[in-house]
Amino acid sequence: MSLRTFSERIIYGRHDKKYIEILLFPLLLISLLYKCGVQLRSWLYQRGIFQSKELPCKVISVGNISLGGSGKTPTTQYIANLLKENHIRVAVLSRGYKSKGNNRINLVSDGNRVLLTPKEAGDEPYMLAKRLNGVPVLTSKDRYHLGKYAIEHFKSRALILDDGFQHIGLKRDLDILLIGSNTINGRNYLFPRGILREPIKSVKRADLYLITKVKDRDEYEKLSRITRDMKEDAKVFYGYFKAEGLIDSCGGKKGLDYLNGKRVLAFSGIANPQYFTALLKEQGAIVVKELIFPDHHWYSSNDYKKIERTSKEVDFSVTTEKDIMKMDSSFFHKVKAFALTIGLCIDREEDFKAFLLSRVLEQ
Repeated sequence: MSLRTFSERIIYGRHDKKYIEILLFPLLLISLLYKCGVQLRSWLYQRGIFQSKELPCKVISVGNISLGGSGKTPTTQYIANLLKENHIRVAVLSRGYKSKGNNRINLVSDGNRVLLTPKEAGDEPYMLAKRLNGVPVLTSKDRYHLGKYAIEHFKSRALILDDGFQHIGLKRDLDILLIGSNTINGRNYLFPRGILREPIKSVKRADLYLITKVKDRDEYEKLSRITRDMKEDAKVFYGYFKAEGLIDSCGGKKGLDYLNGKRVLAFSGIANPQYFTALLKEQGAIVVKELIFPDHHWYSSNDYKKIERTSKEVDFSVTTEKDIMKMDSSFFHKVKAFALTIGLCIDREEDFKAFLLSRVLEQ
C-alpha cells in the first residue's frame, strides 16, 4: 500500500484502527520533512531563484491542497465547456497521473478524436477527452511546453491546468481552488500524516474558491467564513455534484429512476467512495455491497473475479464513469453494470460565470 493510499484511507475512514496507533508518529516525522521541502520550494520561487514561466495566453488553474476527492475533473470539464460556448479556443493540460504516456507531449485528444488509450492517457485525462467535444486534451510533466504546443497547433486562447494549484512553475491568470469539507477543518496535517499537499496558509494564493462535497448549506457557510478569515477579499462559491444518469460500457443510457428500489453493488477506485455511495442512495438505490479500491486503480483479473462473484447478490452493479472507461469491455458480458454520470452545479452560477469570463477576457 502506498503512503498516499494509506493517508486517504485514514481521512476517509478506510483503515483498520490497529494501523493508526502504530504508524501515526512515523508518518508525522515524514510529514515534517515533506513540509520543509514544500516550504523550501516556495521560498526559491519567491526569491526568484526558480523562475515561473509565462505563456502568451490566459491560463486557468483548477486544483486543491488536499489529496484527491474534491471534484477537479468535473470542474475542469464545466469550465472548458463554458469557455467553448463563449467562442474561446481552450485546451486542457494535465500531468497525466499514473499514465503510461512517456512522450514529452502526449496528445490524448485533438478535440475531435480520442487518440490514446486510458493507460496511455491516465484515467482522468481520458475521461475528459471522452466528454469534451471540441476541446483538445494533452498530458505531460512539462506543462509549459505542453501549453506552447497547444497554442501553436490549436490556436488556444485559454489553457486549463487540471490539478494545477501546486504547479507554481507556470504563471496563471486565475487560480481556482476546490475546498472539500475535510480540507480546512483545523485538524489536518501535511501528507503523509494527513491529506494536505501544502500548508493551509497556501490557500491565499487562490483567486476563486469553490467549496464542494459539503453535507449541507450550514457547512458551506461555515467553510465560507473560515475561507474569508484567511483571505478577506475571497470570491467564494458553493458547488455540488448532481447525478445525471447511467451509462453502460457501450454508451447505452438509462435514467436515474432505474436505480430506485434496486439492490446494487457499488464499486469504485476513487479517493472519496463514500460520496459516490451517497449519490446512489439519493436516487433510491439500495446499496447492498461496496467494493472499494485505491484511487486511480487499474483492475486486475482477481478484481474482476471479486466483482463478478459479489454481483450475483444484487440486481446489478454501479461504478463511476472514471472506472468504467478503463475497464475491460469483455468483463461486462459477464456482469450487468452501469456507471453513474455526474455534473457540476454551482450556486450563484451567473456570478461565477461572469467572474471567470471577465478574468479570461480582460487584456
